Amino acid sequence: MIDTIGTLLLGAADASAVASESHSSSVEMVHIATTLGMLLTASLLAGLASEYLRLPKVTAYLIAGLLLGPSFGDVIPHEHHLVLEPLTKLAMALVLFYLGTLFPFDQIRRISRRAIPLSFGELVFTVILVTVGTYLLGMSAAQAALLGTLAIATAPATTMFVLRETNAEGPVTSLTGTLVTLNNLVAVIAFELVWLAIEVAGGDASSSIGQTVLLLVRSLGGAFLLGLVGGLVISYACEIMHTRRWLVLLVGASALMLGLSESWELPYMLVFLVVGLVVVNSSSGTQKITAQMDSIGGLLTVVFFSVHGSELDLNLLMDVGMIGAGYVVLRSVGKVAGIWFMASRTGAPVEVRTWLGPAMLAQAGVAISLAATATSRNPEMAGEVQTIILGTVVVFEILGPLLTRAAVLKSGEMPIANSIHHTFGTPLGALRNVFTRLAGSAGLLSKKQALSERMRVEQVMRRSVVGIAESADFNEVVHFVEHSHDNTFPVLDEDRCVVGLIRFDLLNQAFFDPHSDHLVRAGDLATPPEVLLHPAQPVRDAVELFRHTTDDCVPVVTDEPPHRLVATVRRSDLTSLLIRDRKAGLS
Repeated sequence: MIDTIGTLLLGAADASAVASESHSSSVEMVHIATTLGMLLTASLLAGLASEYLRLPKVTAYLIAGLLLGPSFGDVIPHEHHLVLEPLTKLAMALVLFYLGTLFPFDQIRRISRRAIPLSFGELVFTVILVTVGTYLLGMSAAQAALLGTLAIATAPATTMFVLRETNAEGPVTSLTGTLVTLNNLVAVIAFELVWLAIEVAGGDASSSIGQTVLLLVRSLGGAFLLGLVGGLVISYACEIMHTRRWLVLLVGASALMLGLSESWELPYMLVFLVVGLVVVNSSSGTQKITAQMDSIGGLLTVVFFSVHGSELDLNLLMDVGMIGAGYVVLRSVGKVAGIWFMASRTGAPVEVRTWLGPAMLAQAGVAISLAATATSRNPEMAGEVQTIILGTVVVFEILGPLLTRAAVLKSGEMPIANSIHHTFGTPLGALRNVFTRLAGSAGLLSKKQALSERMRVEQVMRRSVVGIAESADFNEVVHFVEHSHDNTFPVLDEDRCVVGLIRFDLLNQAFFDPHSDHLVRAGDLATPPEVLLHPAQPVRDAVELFRHTTDDCVPVVTDEPPHRLVATVRRSDLTSLLIRDRKAGLS
């Protein structure tokens, strides 16, 4: 049990160092550095192509690895996957570290009321549909129950990398991170309980239920304790060390905890979730810490997904047949329908009802590891289950990132401009651009019109905006501001019309007023909005507006009266757009 939990929670299978005698003749011919170089080069080219095709980079890296794997090129020796596994596990560990930092205690209390019902609906619908459906398609009751349990798991690395790449913010984004964590935790525990039930039903139980639960508690408790100690050590060390030493500290501490988790057979991914949770609640420099991890996270991301892609085998997709196709459909319907049903019953926003389900479909490491463990315990019963999981992972890992990206885009939590890339071109086109810009600089040709000149406000605005009710008291205003990234906050009447803006400098003054708590309302703190934007306006109007204000964001309202709030435009998003113009040599 301890070995199972240690290898399965939220991630990839357990691996040990590869001894020299296990290397085949193909490994002797292909050096590990050559393999790594091929993976990075293919990923670089795929990343450039993804900008042109407007695909998530995660999908591009997976496809790059797939082309080098057994389905196409077959140039990556299997033994090299084991050699590279420590790097992929470290990448996953840092992802889970970051995921844990998204949950300060006050936010956990706020999100849990919405996330737990949604997670419950998703899990119940998925398990029932997959279990019943695959049983009717010909699987045995035990096999169907296992597939229903494995269907719960969602790939954390794939999902979180897409969310970070898109720079999305809003309820769909935050709930996705929460549900990914809950899914994988439930999947591991449910797997052990289902497996125990299968053994008891078959008369093969080798230990009592009490012993099984005790081993589970020991494993999870050990992971929690190691994560708690590691998180406190990192927070304390960051307080006494200069920031230039933080990167070495973070990578060294993460590698040490990863090694201890593997040696002590603890679930290392739970360890790093706890580390992130402890750090965000005990350190004053969480944003700087995550920024330090980003400096190495990009490279590890490429390695993780390219190696993972090179392990995918399309031939297995052909082997799963009707049952595999049914599993893909049933799991997808279960997650989407389960979230939609519970979101409708709990009054969640329409964006959450529609798009949270599609954002949860990616599946990889947890399901693969669970299936491998089941096969090692009972090859006859679980071998077909493992084949189905390995075959369908190809579908979920390629389509999952696309659907996650589409979900945050369609829900308005990712500006449309973030999905537009103009940095890739053919060699001939790049040469032509160089001479065109040279001629334009010499006054021989007019320069190409910049992106910021051609786009409209609706392409850079963020639709996931709530606003503060005009009648909100001071404590409610403070709570809203505490969970915002801006310094300007729109105040709305009952019709969602903007009646004013609260600026942080004015709010800061109100903090020193002892009577503010109950006497002051949001409407009292607001000043009339000097300028509002409309979706059809050109972006250059927004750029000009930000040149004459210190506000971080400007409300966007409907063209027709009453002018209701529909979105905001952020200074940071416009800055990124202008930087992109400058890099392209267009402005």
